[in-house]
Amino acid sequence: MSQDYHDNPAAVDASTAERYHVTQDTTIERSGAATAGHDFGYDPAHQWPNATRELVLTGATALAAAHEPHAQSSISITLTGNALSNDVLLAETGTIVLTSSRDHSHPRSHPMRVLPMRLDTLSELPAIRVLGHDVIEPIRLRLVVELTARNPHTAATAVMTCQYDSIPLDAQTPLAVLDFQLQHREPHL
Repeated sequence: MSQDYHDNPAAVDASTAERYHVTQDTTIERSGAATAGHDFGYDPAHQWPNATRELVLTGATALAAAHEPHAQSSISITLTGNALSNDVLLAETGTIVLTSSRDHSHPRSHPMRVLPMRLDTLSELPAIRVLGHDVIEPIRLRLVVELTARNPHTAATAVMTCQYDSIPLDAQTPLAVLDFQLQHREPHL
């Protein structure tokens, strides 16, 4: 996201004074927030334009579950990107009532409403924002976001997956901001 967007967390949620930023590589927690950095020279943002060349976002799903069950906790998820110095909404869920990752009786995959857009026009990795609602006790979430994109010239589609196994949320930090780390890309012809 743009530096202005990061400097103004109120633009994300007015009730949240600070946000949680998490990546797959490292997380440094401090009072009220977390920041993250990379331990090595690999920059996933460089692989994004090549992996998404000429692909238009056509669908998205989110699978979310709490490691431990928590009564009345729910979340909402948005996927945002930055194109031509503008922050854009790419996909969003409604409110998701959390279930336990141990409870296999409830389907946990939630379709996201998407704004079709060429993914290679994004200047940075998309950001996944997970906002907790009614989070009283600390919780840890497992999250999988799957994007489906189509090349309009060839009709080929690709499914891109990003997974986080332990996203912390609590009453003081109900917002986690995650980089969409492209972990799996599956082409479909």
